Amino acid sequence: MFKSNCHTHTLYCDGKNTAREMVEAAIGKGFISLGFSGHSPMKQENEWTMSVDDTQKYIAEINTLKEEFSDKIDILCGIELDSYFCGINPDDFDYVIGSVHQFEKDGTFYDIDYTAEHLKKAVDEIFDGSFNKMSKSYYSALADFIISTKVDVVGHIDLITKFNLDTFLFEETDEEYRSYALEAVDRIITAKPDILFEVNTGAMFRIGKKTPYPAPFILRHIFEKGGRVTLTSDSHSIESIDFAFEEAVEFIKKIGFEEIFYLTKSGIKSIKIVELYK
Repeated sequence: MFKSNCHTHTLYCDGKNTAREMVEAAIGKGFISLGFSGHSPMKQENEWTMSVDDTQKYIAEINTLKEEFSDKIDILCGIELDSYFCGINPDDFDYVIGSVHQFEKDGTFYDIDYTAEHLKKAVDEIFDGSFNKMSKSYYSALADFIISTKVDVVGHIDLITKFNLDTFLFEETDEEYRSYALEAVDRIITAKPDILFEVNTGAMFRIGKKTPYPAPFILRHIFEKGGRVTLTSDSHSIESIDFAFEEAVEFIKKIGFEEIFYLTKSGIKSIKIVELYK
């Protein structure tokens, strides 16, 4: 199967393997390109992002690996840029994934994809216990960030559903909730029609989510609006670098997409889904 992935983490942030180990694993699995996307430094220091100093070391190592393995695989040095990023210039990277991982209130930052308890605390303390208020704020902040910043790929657009496997936190069929997600898609595509939305299998590997991000109703809306998708594993280890790719391709295909976009050193390219298995 044709393979490429632009959402990859290493020991520089919260990944489990070195960049070299990830490259070697990708080559072993027949990847044609691999993009690294370390978590950007944040206004609040934490254990899952890169520091400003480590970001420079990260850039240097990825660029070294680019040259070393240039005859075997395309390697790109990207960044997963958070809305609360600091201390770096997005222009220093081959591409940017844009994501929102935190809320902020009165100088206190709340992680929204660390644990269900952390998310619930944010909802209680910022949004009066209302998940719809939280959803409205999240999707609005994500769209604002994507539109106003150099971003090439929209990261796990419905990340707030990560801990909602059994409708534990809120009802994803709620029309109000869905309207906020679809409005964000509309705003992003209107402002940046060529942007890529990732179909991300990361939570399938880490917590047993049954389908990739985004939910089918969001992915269908992206398709209907003429949006473009790329397949990623949001990999934090060599074991997950191509996790559930075949299932995700079928997921994308059922929605109606006929092609998937991917990143190479010569730019964004596409491949027809019917050609993925040749």
